[in-house]
Amino acid sequence: MLYLPAIDLWNYSTRQAIESGQIKLQRGQWVKCGSDKLGRYVGTKGSHWVAHWQGSKEATNKRFKDLCEAF
Repeated sequence: MLYLPAIDLWNYSTRQAIESGQIKLQRGQWVKCGSDKLGRYVGTKGSHWVAHWQGSKEATNKRFKDLCEAF
């Protein structure tokens, strides 16, 4: 499965499409959440889990890995 261009999770219809299964995101997909900084999608369990920008690439990757383990 290929990654999509960055998905805007603040767009209501996009969120609905994800929740209904019309759009399937894979872990690691780049997403936007109201900021110009991209986050990485972890999964959906009642809410969307996203590793947001943590100030550096290394810190963001660590946060992503930590969330993947917790998910």
